Amino acid sequence: MVSALDQGVGSRLFERLSASNGLDCHVPENQLADAVESIKQHLADLLNTRPGDSAGAPELGLIDFNDATIGLFDLEVNIKQAIQNCIERYEPRVQDVEVEIMSRQESGLQLRFQIHATLVLGKSLTYTTIDLLLNNKRYQCVS
Repeated sequence: MVSALDQGVGSRLFERLSASNGLDCHVPENQLADAVESIKQHLADLLNTRPGDSAGAPELGLIDFNDATIGLFDLEVNIKQAIQNCIERYEPRVQDVEVEIMSRQESGLQLRFQIHATLVLGKSLTYTTIDLLLNNKRYQCVS
């Protein structure tokens, strides 16, 4: 079985470069999981990068939101908008990005977001939702 990463569709640059086959414009349903996992990994890397960390794109990433003078609601809204802007600018495999703030249930120190987006994989468009957790200054995509 050839995965989406092997085909190059929906994968990141180095995943495409290491693929032995050419691009295929059709992505079967069973191969979307590989592409979604690749996007999740890229989002975690992207959102944990700080501006100035990349010489090639100095504005890449998110600022550190540890400003105690910002109210909690304003902080959540600012983080939500920054996440959405960052994804729209630096993750070309998704479009129509919406970030939703989730209610807090577990720890008051964790912020949860849901990313709703359309995946652009070859000529296929697929709607997906990715759960994002901000915990101890690190963003992680959760299942």
